[in-house]
Amino acid sequence: MRLLCVALLWMMAGWLHAQETDDFTPPPPPADGILDEARMFARSPERHKAVAETLAALEEKHGFRFYFVLYSSLYGRNLDDRAHVLQRAWLGDSPGMVLVLETDSRIFRQSQTPTKADHLPAGATLPVTGPKELAPTDLGAIGRTMEESLRQAPSTEDYAERLALGLATGISKVLDERAAVPEGTTRSSLVLLAVGFGAAVGLIALLVVAGLKRAEAKALERFVFPKATVGTRLGAPFGGGKVSSRSFGNREAGR
Repeated sequence: MRLLCVALLWMMAGWLHAQETDDFTPPPPPADGILDEARMFARSPERHKAVAETLAALEEKHGFRFYFVLYSSLYGRNLDDRAHVLQRAWLGDSPGMVLVLETDSRIFRQSQTPTKADHLPAGATLPVTGPKELAPTDLGAIGRTMEESLRQAPSTEDYAERLALGLATGISKVLDERAAVPEGTTRSSLVLLAVGFGAAVGLIALLVVAGLKRAEAKALERFVFPKATVGTRLGAPFGGGKVSSRSFGNREAGR
């Protein structure tokens, strides 16, 4: 019976996911970058304006399009899937990001345009980002700077505004730092990073092998006491030489 319940739950989850991907038709991209299905900014037009101006400034300065989407609730639908669907429909291959916020739960997810293969340096084998793609470390650092501000948001409207402004401002700062790096430095840094990573892996492998060899030699090590020969004296079968004894037991127990 328990297995049947689990199977039914699994089928229901798959059906909900299929409904999400099959029934949802992305609307046209909002001109100002904000799709407010939750009507969160309906009573706060100044918040809407502040967010829209920040998103427009980000695109004008760095060519990075940022869309902010607000839903009251997706009713069990997957926020990651919704963000991915909107990103593919609105951005395609253009650099940018779609941020989806469920205002009732204050849960948000983002989806950014993936890096094209021809944007990566030739011969790079490490997981690197494109010139306008945010790495998980970049997003983590931005999130840490926003964490306290979001926690102290007195209302959901304020939370939504702080989330959009904080993320857009953080992205702009990261792209500013990349633009300040001289051309060619990033490629050289990636090559040096790849070489250093390979050297570190090789050194660790050598140390592991050396440690295993030492452990094996230690395990095979044996101690052998030499045989003592004592000649016969006066035709007796036993010698009367000196005897030296060693005890390996507990001396206090009389052993």
